[in-house]
Amino acid sequence: MNVTNALLIQTAFIGDVVLTTPMIACFKRFFPEAKLSVLVKPEAAAILRRNPHVDALLILDKAGEHRGIAGMRSAMRMIRQANFDVVLSPHRSHRTSLLVARSGAPLRVGYLEAGFSKLAYNRRLPRKQGQAEIVRLLDFLAEALEIPGARQFSTELEVHVDEAAQRGARELLRRLDLKTPALIAPSSVWETKRWTPWGFAHLIRLIVERLRKPVLLVGSKQDRAIAELCIDQLRLSHPDWIGRKVFNVCGETSLPELSALMRESAFLVSNDSAPVHFGCAARIPTLAIFGPTTPALGYAPLREHSGVVELAGLACRPCGTHGARRCPQRHFRCMKDLDAETVFTRLQAVLR
Repeated sequence: MNVTNALLIQTAFIGDVVLTTPMIACFKRFFPEAKLSVLVKPEAAAILRRNPHVDALLILDKAGEHRGIAGMRSAMRMIRQANFDVVLSPHRSHRTSLLVARSGAPLRVGYLEAGFSKLAYNRRLPRKQGQAEIVRLLDFLAEALEIPGARQFSTELEVHVDEAAQRGARELLRRLDLKTPALIAPSSVWETKRWTPWGFAHLIRLIVERLRKPVLLVGSKQDRAIAELCIDQLRLSHPDWIGRKVFNVCGETSLPELSALMRESAFLVSNDSAPVHFGCAARIPTLAIFGPTTPALGYAPLREHSGVVELAGLACRPCGTHGARRCPQRHFRCMKDLDAETVFTRLQAVLR
């Protein structure tokens, strides 16, 4: 197949953009001369800005420039004027399908299950269940562009950082006088995907006492209050000297700096959220805590020295693709009944 100017649309969550990086690298492996543009939300642009396989970034700002009907028309014009010959969209929203439908691209590939699928796509593919999302995306590319070899491509995630990000991460560690800390990401956009503050507090004590590691709580500025709840719980129930080994740095790093910080760290423990994928991209041991979601949905870490911890045997799991704002069963057992000793034991296995 001849491809000269392609667009990949990935306007989902930040973690989804990281999971798309093997697909991006694979595209360039098979079409090295083609121009590849990627459409992302503003907050995800930093993830791909240094990616050597991405030729151009297009930004879909749904809260700003592309808000409302007039903004949607502007986004349509932006895409149509680029004269793409191929549009690939593993994103299933109705908005995305409308953008694709007006793109003017001769080949438009998306999922059968996407909103307005028949309107938008002239090659529609079933979204395979039970696959890891990375593998699912490589399969999508293989079928979309008729390149079976894509299925055997590397599943390694990539987040490229520059020297400025590396300096920012190292300066943070110097300021705190730390070397190779443990990282904990205690938040998530979805409330039910957050393990309990007392669970994290007990886990922090085990990490400090048994692994002799200081702990950084990482995340965005919006995650800072969640991290403080964990520290408050720690202060209430554990010795003061434990608390002096714990630092809340949520909001103090950009996404590239967070990735650089991970490369300077010993390991990561995170809820099932974007930091899991950053940890895997940074090639550090990574443990993901799964509650309302399950690995079968496709978002568990794949690489060596990574793993999942979960409370098995609950018939109500999964309760949704992303979790929920509140537990549908009103007991939240998937997180409340998951104890810190179980999480720590699984962490030790990941570190071996």
